[in-house]
Amino acid sequence: MLESKEPEKEVLQLPEASNDSTIPSIKLGESIKFEDMGPVIINADGSTRQIANWDKMTESEQKVAWRRISKRNEERRKVLLEQQQQQNK
Repeated sequence: MLESKEPEKEVLQLPEASNDSTIPSIKLGESIKFEDMGPVIINADGSTRQIANWDKMTESEQKVAWRRISKRNEERRKVLLEQQQQQNK
């Protein structure tokens, strides 16, 4: 029998679980409200991001942000869809 001279490859493992309470976690069968994480912002190039300080904003600031971001996202979404349709012609 021939022995393999290749060294054994290291098996990668997941990192240890974090006890950071700011990171949302769910268990199988549970759900999470994404609204609690704040709105998803559509950038002009189509990429997305979230508001980093959402959890530090007051409720009234959050309501204003939702309203403004929703309107801007809809406008950007329409522009991106038009651009996509032009490219597909």
